[in-house]
Amino acid sequence: MKTFRFIYQFVLLLMCTTACNEYDDSELWDRVNSLDDRVTSIENQLKALNNDITSISALVGALQNRLYLTNVTTLGDGYTLTFSDGSHITVSDGKDGINGKDAPVINVRYYNGRYYWVQTINGETTWLNDSDGNKIPASGTDAITPLLKVDSDGYWIISYDKGYTYSKLLDEYGKAVKASGMDGDSFFESVEATEDELRLILKDGTEIVIPLGEQSLYKAVNLGLSVRWASFNLGAITSSEKGGYFLWGDVDNVGVMPDYQAPNIDNICGSKYDIARAMWGGSWRLPNKAEQIDLIKKCTWTRATINGVSGMKVTGSNGNSIFLPSTGYMLPASGPAGATQLVDENSGYYWVGESYGDTYGRFGYVFYYNSTSYYYNASWNASMIKMAIRPVKE
Repeated sequence: MKTFRFIYQFVLLLMCTTACNEYDDSELWDRVNSLDDRVTSIENQLKALNNDITSISALVGALQNRLYLTNVTTLGDGYTLTFSDGSHITVSDGKDGINGKDAPVINVRYYNGRYYWVQTINGETTWLNDSDGNKIPASGTDAITPLLKVDSDGYWIISYDKGYTYSKLLDEYGKAVKASGMDGDSFFESVEATEDELRLILKDGTEIVIPLGEQSLYKAVNLGLSVRWASFNLGAITSSEKGGYFLWGDVDNVGVMPDYQAPNIDNICGSKYDIARAMWGGSWRLPNKAEQIDLIKKCTWTRATINGVSGMKVTGSNGNSIFLPSTGYMLPASGPAGATQLVDENSGYYWVGESYGDTYGRFGYVFYYNSTSYYYNASWNASMIKMAIRPVKE
């Protein structure tokens, strides 16, 4: 009887073993391997994105220190950029990758003389803020380089203290952002080199422009028009700087509002009242009415953000372009004589070297753009407003 029971149990065990051997667990292992691959992929993508943030931080430093590129080395998936101070960074070229619809694009914007970090999520750009609502600086002695991560619940989190603590990344509505899909492994869309500058285009459409080699002080750009336009404003040394603000015809730039009186002359282009000629010399001068009309009618104007500064990119029929940063304009302010206030700083206002007089005073011509469109032959009181100037030369 005992022998029969033993044989019966042995047969049951053999049946169970056989059944186990026939079980196909390949699907389970496929899921495990897929999860492992996904974790590895996320880790690699996060490493690439954080490397891009570090590269952007280095590019901001190069802009602040007015560095230029001495060498650009092409890699399999990007470039190594060497700056004039000997430092170098590597940037990825995302043109062959997936356009990241889920990953936020971390970038910088210029505000009140400093760079600050911003994020672009679903096409909406907002400032990165700390727990007290302060903007996160990207330049200066207190500059911070953020770090991205994905938490255990699948949400984007960000650190402003080198990874010691993290908080959820919030969109423009204050909601946490899900890292669904993890598409995209670079903030950079493409890298383009021209004759004298390198343009790094990010996936939010903005550009970072670094000079290739040491540049001449004043660069005249041929847009296929009757004159060449300066690559930057009077008083600036890069295309993204606003430069100075000037009263019309104040060649020494010493006029004080509201006591200043503009010269009673219809055209000061190239004359002793032309501050562009006085400051830059040679054949540089203020543009005239016909030339500002050509700039608007014969060129393509598109809104752009370059080196963190918003403005207009003006492209000629030959493909060359200049950037007109937003400037606003200066009006008299309450307080001591000469006190001014900046108005409408998200728009761009530029003096023309022609004017007209009537019973109300002298009015200088202006070309400008705002959030709606761009315009020419506007006229403003030449004695009461300070504006930017973009010089031209034959």
